[in-house]
Amino acid sequence: MNTPFDQLHAWLKEHKITEVECVISDLTGIARGKIAPTNKFLHERGMRLPESVLLQTVTGDFVDDAIYYDLLDPADIDMICRPAVNATYVIPWAIEPTAIVIHDTFDKHGTPIELSPRNVLKKVLQLYTEQGWQPIVAPEMEFYLTQRCEDPEPPTSSIRCSKTSTTGANCRAWTSIR
Repeated sequence: MNTPFDQLHAWLKEHKITEVECVISDLTGIARGKIAPTNKFLHERGMRLPESVLLQTVTGDFVDDAIYYDLLDPADIDMICRPAVNATYVIPWAIEPTAIVIHDTFDKHGTPIELSPRNVLKKVLQLYTEQGWQPIVAPEMEFYLTQRCEDPEPPTSSIRCSKTSTTGANCRAWTSIR
C-alpha cells in the first residue's frame, strides 16, 4: 500500500531522520508542538495537543477567560494532529538529522478544528474556489543581514547592498547608530 503516510515513512527513512519536530501554528503564527524520536512519531502517526495551544499569545500566555471559554471546551480537550505529508522538511541547522512536519488538526470525530489557522486558510481558499476567484498574495518580506559579532558590546554591523548586486560584490558594511 502506498498511502501518504507510507510516503512520509519512506521519506524519513531515505533522509535518515532520527527526530521529528511535529508542529502546528497558533493564531499568532508561532509554531507550537513536540519533538519526537522518529520511531515514536511513526508508531503514533502524529501527535495530540490541547486545543488551548491555538489560543496562546505571542508571549505564551492565554487569552482572557471570557474569550477562551467562548471558543474552547473548558475541559481543554486534545486535538488529533495528523502530518501534512506535503509539508515535511529537513532542518539543516539541527545537529541530529531532524525533520519538521507541519500537522493538520482534527477533533476526536475527525472533523477539522475550525480555530486552527491551516483550517481557516483551507476554508477561505474553498470559498474563493466556489466564487471562481484566485487569491493573489504579496507578502512583504523584511530582513536584515548582519555581520558575525563575537563581542556584544559594540554596535551591530549591518551589510548594505546595492539593488543591482546579486553576488554580494557591491556590499559594504556599515555600523548602526545605537
